[in-house]
This record gives sequence, structure tokens and C-alpha cells, in this order.
Amino acid sequence: MVSCESAVRGERKASRFLRGSTRMREEIRLGNAALAQNDMETAQQHFQHLLDYGGTPLQEQIAVNRLREIQAKQEALCAPPLVKPPTRRSTPGGTRRHRTRT
Repeated sequence: MVSCESAVRGERKASRFLRGSTRMREEIRLGNAALAQNDMETAQQHFQHLLDYGGTPLQEQIAVNRLREIQAKQEALCAPPLVKPPTRRSTPGGTRRHRTRT
């Protein structure tokens, strides 16, 4: 038989978990809103906060995935643009034009 005291403790733990879960859900919402505005630094802070303080396994997986997306975007922005090497021009038939000296 479960005592009344242990049942109350169980309810407190559940209540604390739900409050924490709600807070972490808010971190995901704020992080997604920041991403929508291209504010990657703020978004990264919200998702990292969730990982630092914990959430449900699903919330943590969402945060990890979003942080990966942010990192990929930042790397793409920092990468130098691909430059096509210069090519030699030739006439349409594939033969080279030569200038004649006069």
C-alpha cells in the first residue's frame, strides 16, 4: 500500500517535471522563432540552454538537430564561394583563331 506522503511526493515530482517540460518547450519555440528571423546566435543560445538544463528525450533530440542545422548554415556562410577556373576561349568549331601580323 502506498502512503499518502509518498503519493504527494510523486505528484510533486510530476508537477516539477511538467513545469520543466513546459519551460523547455518554450525554449524550442523561442529558438525556432529566432531561426525564422535568421538570428542564429539567439536560436543557438535557446537550444543550448535546453541541452544544458535537460528536457524530454524528444526535446533534446530536437535541440541537437537544430544546433546541427545552425552549424551547417554558419559554415555555408563562412565558406569561400566556389570559383570556376578560367577557361581558354576558342572559336565555335574548336579551332583556335590566330592573329596575323601586318
